[in-house]
Amino acid sequence: MRIMKKIIAVLVLSLFWSFQVFAQDNEEEYYQNETQSLQDLRKAVADLSVQVDEMQNNLQELRGRIDENQHSVDQSLKEIRTHIGSLEKNTSIGVPSSPPPASGVTSPSTPSPAALDSEVVYNDAYRIFQEGRYPESRSAFVKFLQQFPQTEYSDNAQFWIGEAYLREGRTEEAILAFEDVTRQYPQGNKVPDALLKQGISFKILGDQDNARIILQRVINKYPNTPQADMARNELEGLS
Repeated sequence: MRIMKKIIAVLVLSLFWSFQVFAQDNEEEYYQNETQSLQDLRKAVADLSVQVDEMQNNLQELRGRIDENQHSVDQSLKEIRTHIGSLEKNTSIGVPSSPPPASGVTSPSTPSPAALDSEVVYNDAYRIFQEGRYPESRSAFVKFLQQFPQTEYSDNAQFWIGEAYLREGRTEEAILAFEDVTRQYPQGNKVPDALLKQGISFKILGDQDNARIILQRVINKYPNTPQADMARNELEGLS
């Protein structure tokens, strides 16, 4: 009986030590795995930090190019305004944003009851534009904006002022009128069209650099639109 107890005791002790060794081995393996995982995590964080730095540098460089491009466009617009200003002194050309009233257009100082409706006034001006009476339509759209400066039709009216100038061959005035669309109505639905037409207008003037800048802006800001497709076609014609 004592021998049996000793045997059992030896077996229990052996099992205990075997368990201890097994646990120790597993613990070492666990810590090794944890150490490797921690090293992998640190490497991943370091790699991510490098990528973030590269992205920030690229973003800063992109902002620099955008600022430089915008400066080029702004300088050209300034030169156009100066040129138009000198023409006004010599030839009495009206300023783009407020051309002189044309004959045959009802003065807004005594509007009829129907003229108080912005949609009616806008449609009347647009009808004149469609008839090809571009100077008169510009006057009508300007009067509309004086009467209704902030409506759902206001950005459209400013756009058609630019389009009227463009169809008259007054390309510089058209550029400034399209610029007013983007500055005065930045959330309006005519901004993509105004930018496109502004780029085309610079192209007509032979200013390929600014044309390229603005047409590319249309593609970047409104990539999946008909305006972007038209801008791509216009860019293909630039050398």
